Amino acid sequence: MRRVALIPVLLAGASLAGGASVAATTGVSIDVGSIAVSERLAPGGEYRLPTFGVRNPGTEDTAYRIVVSYIGDQEAMQPPEEWFTFSPARLALAGGASQPVTTLLELPPDAEPGAYSALIGPQIAAEGEGAQVGAGAAARLTFTVGECEGLDCWLRWLSRWIGEHLYVLLVPLALLALVALRIIRRRFAFSIQRRAT
Repeated sequence: MRRVALIPVLLAGASLAGGASVAATTGVSIDVGSIAVSERLAPGGEYRLPTFGVRNPGTEDTAYRIVVSYIGDQEAMQPPEEWFTFSPARLALAGGASQPVTTLLELPPDAEPGAYSALIGPQIAAEGEGAQVGAGAAARLTFTVGECEGLDCWLRWLSRWIGEHLYVLLVPLALLALVALRIIRRRFAFSIQRRAT
């Protein structure tokens, strides 16, 4: 009689244990462990780093943001976060989904020569105000900035400055258009007359 009474209790316990294993989980993973740039990078240059994939290994929809962090007491210099542009910088993934992220590294013309190291990758971000960052995964990035060489360094700076301040070009272009218009008016006389009927 006791055995018969225990069977429903054991079945109920098994169903509860099974329900606990189906609970929603969150997580984050990255498909790259390290990114080592072998060529020397020039100050003022823009470089596209290898694309890495962000994956949600959990079962719950999760929001992520791509961040730059550093290893404590590292010998290499720490590149500032402003040097990096991630696309996308924030993403949301369903459970089991993944998405590629591209990274643009923009070195300022006055970047100090030497070896740099940083950790780049996704971190779980809670949504809403005062969002807190949770667990993360990262790839170790290493690169070396070379010496800036005279004319090349200046041309890189000028090219970037013009790209950021295109409106400055509008004034000289407007002046050139006015000069061209005056020359055309002096060389060619245009007269519009009404034809008598």
